[in-house]
Amino acid sequence: MKLTYTSPDQLFWFILLIGLLGLIFSFYQVRKNIKLRPILMLRSFLLLLLVLLLLDPNIEQSKSKSIDLDWHIYIDRSLSMSYHSHPSVGSFISGIDMLIDRINEKNVNLKVIGFGSNLDTTWALGDKKIAEGSTDLGQVISHIQSSDIEGLGGSIIITDGQANLGSEIPSQSIGISSPIHIVGVGDETPLIDVAIHSIDAPPVIIKGENADFDVTISSHGTINERLNVTIYSGTKLVGSKVVTVSGDGSLERVRFRINPNHTGEIKYKVQVNVLSDENNIFNNKQIVPIQVLKNDYAIAFFTGAPNFNTHIIKQILTDNPNYQIDHYVYRPDGYSKPLKSFWDTKYDLIIFDNNPIKENASEWKSYLRILAKKLIAQQTSIAFVVGHDTDKSSLKTFLSLVDVSLNDPLIQLETTYDWNLNSNWDSFFPFHKINRMDVERSNLPPLFAQIELDSSNAISLANFSLSEFDFPLFLIGEKSPLRFMVWASPDLNTLYYKTRDTKLSNLINEMFDPVFSWLMRTGNDRDFYFRSDKNSYQQGERVTVSGKPIRDTQVADEGFLHISQQGERINTKPIRFNEKTGNYTSQFWASQSGQLDYEIELLYGENSILVGEGAIQVQESQIELNHVYLNKGPLFTLAYENNGTFNQWDDRHLLVNNISLKSKNEIFYSKVILHNNWIFFVFILGILSAEWLLRRRLGLM
Repeated sequence: MKLTYTSPDQLFWFILLIGLLGLIFSFYQVRKNIKLRPILMLRSFLLLLLVLLLLDPNIEQSKSKSIDLDWHIYIDRSLSMSYHSHPSVGSFISGIDMLIDRINEKNVNLKVIGFGSNLDTTWALGDKKIAEGSTDLGQVISHIQSSDIEGLGGSIIITDGQANLGSEIPSQSIGISSPIHIVGVGDETPLIDVAIHSIDAPPVIIKGENADFDVTISSHGTINERLNVTIYSGTKLVGSKVVTVSGDGSLERVRFRINPNHTGEIKYKVQVNVLSDENNIFNNKQIVPIQVLKNDYAIAFFTGAPNFNTHIIKQILTDNPNYQIDHYVYRPDGYSKPLKSFWDTKYDLIIFDNNPIKENASEWKSYLRILAKKLIAQQTSIAFVVGHDTDKSSLKTFLSLVDVSLNDPLIQLETTYDWNLNSNWDSFFPFHKINRMDVERSNLPPLFAQIELDSSNAISLANFSLSEFDFPLFLIGEKSPLRFMVWASPDLNTLYYKTRDTKLSNLINEMFDPVFSWLMRTGNDRDFYFRSDKNSYQQGERVTVSGKPIRDTQVADEGFLHISQQGERINTKPIRFNEKTGNYTSQFWASQSGQLDYEIELLYGENSILVGEGAIQVQESQIELNHVYLNKGPLFTLAYENNGTFNQWDDRHLLVNNISLKSKNEIFYSKVILHNNWIFFVFILGILSAEWLLRRRLGLM
């Protein structure tokens, strides 16, 4: 028994002082009157009880009790257990029932737990389902560890040891006090199986370029065969190679070289011959999609009057080998290239450099309707770089095609103004290597303002600034299906030459490269391409998702792969960048059958951006068929390292001798809180009543 109390506060001492003074006063009153002394004693005792009540005492009592510890029996009910020839499913179930009956005869508390991809603590003897898709022995180990902390007599695991989900079987002691006994099920000779283990191929390639397509073939069982591995693009045979498989879990690698001749998503089908005695044929075929991008982009470059900007723009374009440029320069006798070739050619981008000018304004006005049809029909983008000679009236007409207008200027045109990039760069081109903070801290050269644009139907990437008034310098926008760009200053050359020998020497390229790429939809409007290493998986397989950026981009600070099923997120894994391959890679277990969706999120500072998504199909309960044999070695080690025994299925009855009733002493505590106890208050009331009766008898009322 233990008595504890609350530390006294100021109120306690005040009441105690008043009580003591009252007692002293009563003592002087009754010191010569013996009859009054019982009243004084009752009052003193009452004061003692009140002081005790104010101290808020708790009385703790402890009792010791012996409790019988539970035993756990974990029964593997994954699909592989039903494919063993010895024991068969029927003899396996009946054998378990008999074993449980013999254990129960020893009067131990036995909890039966089924496991496959998940633990089932409600599994009952009447539930004979042996059909889980995969085996997660790691969950069993974790459950034993947590149960052992609370107290466990011991554990029995009945399994073939084929852990194809979660963590591997530990090869050392797992730090528990209770023994782990294991019954190994099945023969040690694996069933025959040949499978496409993995496919390593780039998620995106450029048309006309060679790409390696590496296929890894796995084989199990006693086998020594030459098999044909083929790859198809649609119905067209792309390649065929012979590989020798030797079983026992061996891996053989076959490399194909592909060179697609058309763009878009191409689905390559890879397959390996099926053996006559294979149980699982679903893993002999896979389909892998690869995105093939264009290798050239046609650009029509119209210069109305040659100027200092012309060379700079052309240099930006020619730095990209995938850009094919047709340069049309206006001359009094016509353009340097016949306009007929322009109308007959499909272009990805048309650039007007200091064009139209007064000399050709009427000609282009007559072309306006047919140009609009060409832009829409061929989904061609258009860009305007204004010059000193640009005819503003004609430009206004062309800009109306994309719902951009020229404002009546509130500023003095053909005057230089300070300017800077704005925050739209961070949101519109988040992966481009332009450091806007460096730009803001630098002294950018002022630029001429040739026109004042209305930006209500476009996005301004850079602004002139006049006091607190900003007006657009660099506009981009889209009027579906047309994309457009307008650069409102003729001083592009000034920017180029005045930053050439500074830390911003590459600023013009950093500004225009992503814009031209966006205009021409290079990469099919994507900055990254991600895909899984296969399109179809068996439940319990490891899924690898990899991807790469279309162009050089800043490496993400952090990345995550989010896995969902039917709109509900079920898992999140980190995704990391490999500097050697230039790829982002992440892995997860296909733990659930059906369609699994994934999203890739990359973090750049405070910005979180979804850069890719995809889906895979997971077949239920097939991976177990790849490993139908007793994995004895790890199971034996697990039992030996944890003070247990290992028995083959036929000798399972021997473990009963190692099972005994175990118990532990537990101390139970009870607490009595005095101020919540009615007996205490009844006792106080009794004292008060006795004092009152004494005073009445003595005539002191």
